[in-house]
Amino acid sequence: MRICILTPGDPIKKSHRSSSERFIDLLAPQLSKAEWVTIHCLEDELPLDVKEFDAYLITGGKYSVFEDLDWQHSLFDLIRKVYQNNIPIVGICYGHQALAHALGGQVERFDNGWGAGVTTVNIINQPDWLEPLVEKVYLLAMHQDQVTKMPANATRFLDNHFCHISGFYIEDRVLAIQQHPEFTPELCRDLILRRKERIGEQYESALQSLEIEHQGDFVGQWMVNFIRQREQAQSV
Repeated sequence: MRICILTPGDPIKKSHRSSSERFIDLLAPQLSKAEWVTIHCLEDELPLDVKEFDAYLITGGKYSVFEDLDWQHSLFDLIRKVYQNNIPIVGICYGHQALAHALGGQVERFDNGWGAGVTTVNIINQPDWLEPLVEKVYLLAMHQDQVTKMPANATRFLDNHFCHISGFYIEDRVLAIQQHPEFTPELCRDLILRRKERIGEQYESALQSLEIEHQGDFVGQWMVNFIRQREQAQSV
């Protein structure tokens, strides 16, 4: 299996592992035979033939999908090609928003606060690949933009008090999650400190929330299950 990680870059580069490295750390133990290829959306050429990969993963990033940037338009075109070719694609945070935007949903900036620190995410729909099965998870978050309208045919399966559409999927083709299963508390703390003025009055509570143990490994397992479901179906 060849998996392409598409990343728009990291907000903090020097003191933490890169976004693609963190996702490989999270997923590779369950995908030991996978070949990982990282493409930096701002610097590298995107795949011309989307079929050269068996799955795609779009990471988080500091950009907003409604910014008029050439590389973003190219990424959105790629997302639509991947979708049209029925290849599994997963998006986290920025990736979640990019999938919604490219496939006909809507993303907006929330002007009354941030999702920052450890937050409670409720599971409101339970597809077959959602194992381990729980009612809620604690996940690290860092975002102000959020999906306000899902693409056609999407099913919402995650809900959060700040971000109503925290996760959606489309059959076995698209999985999108707003929060960060690959974050570490240390990375999230550094981002909160860096964005103190922007986060505003939520700053102290965001820092305090980091005392709660996050469950990113649960979501990592969901991602693996989602990516592997076709492979498993073919082996039956």
